[in-house]
Amino acid sequence: MSKKLLPRLIVALSFLTAAVFYLLSELMPEKFGGFNLAWAGVIFAGASGLALLISSLLTKNSVTLKKGKIFLSGGLLIVAALCLVSALALPNNLVLPIILVIAAAVLVVSVLFTGGKKWDEGDNQKAGYKNYYQRKEEEEKQKDRDDEQA
Repeated sequence: MSKKLLPRLIVALSFLTAAVFYLLSELMPEKFGGFNLAWAGVIFAGASGLALLISSLLTKNSVTLKKGKIFLSGGLLIVAALCLVSALALPNNLVLPIILVIAAAVLVVSVLFTGGKKWDEGDNQKAGYKNYYQRKEEEEKQKDRDDEQA
C-alpha cells in the first residue's frame, strides 16, 4: 500500500461526506436543515488540511517540498476556520485572531519538523568547507610530501 494512498483517501472521503450531507440538507431540510455549504467547507478543508499536514510531517521529502506542504495545509486549515466562523455565525472580530493563531502554529510546526533548515543551504555554508582551489592546494602539498618521503 502506498504511503500517498491514505491522505488521498481521506481527502476524497471528506469531499464525498460533505457532498452527501449537503445533498441531504437539500432533500430533507427538516432533519439536515442546519447543514449548509459552510459546514461542507469545514469538513472538506479541515480534513484536507489535516491529511496534508500529517502526510508532510511523516514523509521524508526535501525541505522545500515539506515546508510547501505544511504551508498549504495551513492555508486549508485557515479556509476551514473561515467556513466555521461563517457556519456558526461568530462575530467578525474573531476572524483575524483565528487566522493568526493558525498561521503561527503552522510556522512553529514548519520550524520544528524541518529543523529550521533553509532550502538553499549547501556545503559551502558548513564550517570547515574548502572550495576547489583550497582542496587542490592541499592535494598538491600532500603529493609533494609523499614525493619527498619516497
